[in-house]
Amino acid sequence: MMWSILPILMLFVLGFLLQRSGSFSASAIAGIKRVVSDLALPALMFQAFSTVEIEGRYLLLVATIFLLCLVMLLLGKALAKPLGISSPYFPLMMGGFEMGMLGYALFISVYGSENIGKLALVDMGQVVFVFFVLIAFLIKERDGVHNRAVLLRQFITSPVIIAIFLGIAVSLFGKNVEPNPLLGAIGEFIALLANLTVPLIAISIGYGIHFRKEGLALALKTILARRVLLLLFALAINHWLVGGLLGMPSIYRYAVLVMCLTPPPFIITIFMKAGDKANADYVDSTLSMDTLASILLVMAATAIYV
Repeated sequence: MMWSILPILMLFVLGFLLQRSGSFSASAIAGIKRVVSDLALPALMFQAFSTVEIEGRYLLLVATIFLLCLVMLLLGKALAKPLGISSPYFPLMMGGFEMGMLGYALFISVYGSENIGKLALVDMGQVVFVFFVLIAFLIKERDGVHNRAVLLRQFITSPVIIAIFLGIAVSLFGKNVEPNPLLGAIGEFIALLANLTVPLIAISIGYGIHFRKEGLALALKTILARRVLLLLFALAINHWLVGGLLGMPSIYRYAVLVMCLTPPPFIITIFMKAGDKANADYVDSTLSMDTLASILLVMAATAIYV
């Protein structure tokens, strides 16, 4: 099963080679990312959440993932001094996961698009955390105040969030709608857009990978601390909650593990202060190295975790 992720790794390498060769400009890649964030990824999110199985007892898992993100953020604050990391972005790099731009691509490559509804359920708690907690802290760090208006606007205008809510609505009420050719055509259109997500994301992330000496040691500390804690939490959640209390199918355990192996949300870079080079180098180095680590770890995990 681990070999199923090799094509994704090849796409990352292709993106990196395009960066090194200068064949694509940064503005071209920015355009590709815009297509992904505004069109392809929302289509994939709609597909995922329209097939999510929403049961009352499963909301315990959603709440647990939200609490996991919050606990990781608090642990980041507690561990910053012992680890010798003074950057205010260290705790924010501990909570949340980059699912949209990486996690879904990795999961689909291994477990197939027919199971993205399972991943969507697991992802729901961290989506709430990112948009209501993480972004609020990022705005406070950047502007010095909590800007609720900006936070609300970011949430309600996000194509991904709109797609998620529409997908959930379809999952709840779609079964009452009779199939017809128009809906079939719309579904095919959404599927075609969603299929663009994985290759475009992989190439664009590969293009954006940079390894800088600045912040390298701090990046390695961050990645190691995050990986150890999240692996322990993932195994505990899978054993005691997913496989134990809730008795959910094994695919949900794989979804939790893949999520916990992804890097911090890439959205952190969007909300950083302009001109803050030291922290920018630290965050960029961490995200680049952790992205590569995530791919390799998912390959290993799918081979040994059953």
